[in-house]
Amino acid sequence: MPNINKLSVRGGSGMVTIPKDELEMCGLLAEDGTPDTDVQLLVKMERPGEWRISVLDESCVDDSWYTGDTPETGVQVGAGGGKQ
Repeated sequence: MPNINKLSVRGGSGMVTIPKDELEMCGLLAEDGTPDTDVQLLVKMERPGEWRISVLDESCVDDSWYTGDTPETGVQVGAGGGKQ
């Protein structure tokens, strides 16, 4: 399911969020449920207005559940995105 957000600003940089349930599905949360800050992400502009986000160390990602189809995560589509 798509996640639509407004671009936010922090420290002069533009920021977007990745839905927590999607991070959880990929095993990218720490034991306390917060994002694992040891995981490094690469954000690359593919072309104007389009970016790709990749985990640098793919062994950090649990893809045992992945079937090749986009999963339904229950993430709401809206200005804030995410579950309430």
